[in-house]
Amino acid sequence: MQRASRLKRELSLLATEPPPGITCWQKENQLDELRAQILGGAETPYERGIFNLEIVVPERYPFEPPKIRFLTPIYHPNIDSAGRICLDVLKLPPKVRAW
Repeated sequence: MQRASRLKRELSLLATEPPPGITCWQKENQLDELRAQILGGAETPYERGIFNLEIVVPERYPFEPPKIRFLTPIYHPNIDSAGRICLDVLKLPPKVRAW
């Protein structure tokens, strides 16, 4: 229940106050499947590019990050050939603190 209300609140915020160059919406009214579009940044190799993304929100959100995949082909060292973000830091287990 908290997950659904948080997602609705975050989607509402994205609709009313989107970050510059980013739009995000629900796919077919499903709360856990989203689509997004990012405009390439000025003065970068991606300038004038329009990049479509698929976002899947896991059941354990916000304790587990969404799975994001570029649907638009993109060349970037941290994006694999299937469009998935491949940063090891996103896959590390939580650190256990020894006191």
